[in-house]
Amino acid sequence: MVVRQLNIVMLLLLLQAISVFSAYRNLPDVPQGIFNVSTRIEIRSNKHAAWRALTDFPKYPEWNPFVRASIMISSDNTTLCDQYPVEGCKLFLRTQIPALPMPVNRDTQDVGANTQYSYENVTHVQPKEGRLAWKFIADSNLQSERWSAVSNIGHGKVLYESREVFHGPIAERLKSLLGETLQDCFEAQGKALKALLEQCDKD
Repeated sequence: MVVRQLNIVMLLLLLQAISVFSAYRNLPDVPQGIFNVSTRIEIRSNKHAAWRALTDFPKYPEWNPFVRASIMISSDNTTLCDQYPVEGCKLFLRTQIPALPMPVNRDTQDVGANTQYSYENVTHVQPKEGRLAWKFIADSNLQSERWSAVSNIGHGKVLYESREVFHGPIAERLKSLLGETLQDCFEAQGKALKALLEQCDKD
């Protein structure tokens, strides 16, 4: 009888923890787009380590199968000495769509046919809130904004969330062509960040 009661208590605690995780969100409300892609993953780490990994752009090639280069640049496309994200500055991205198979490192070769380039504007850098955002607005036919967030959720764990919302006349076509693949890319980055941080936690 006692064992059964303990099992019930453990089950209730587990359900409560799942409910808290499911309800928690640190991404801001934004206007609804034509479509969005996102990821949400619980990681055994802490907010400080997750934020450091998220904003350490030069190290993205060492672990990120989706964003293979993330480079802060000046208005004349010169690489900035300080690569920490700054609101109002430009960001150059080189991505792989589909994402590369894991694991990856700095020497992992891109697949030429899957390489995409974009120029973004960094819109929000909020270390206290654990939030980072940039916006693609170079094309009048397509706009998007990507938010990422890291949050301590207790018990030695952090929640990583990322979402990109797409707008514009060709967003529906992009959804039909690459929507599922982009979703897979976001999930691949989340899993790679988890692997990176949990490995660091072991070392």
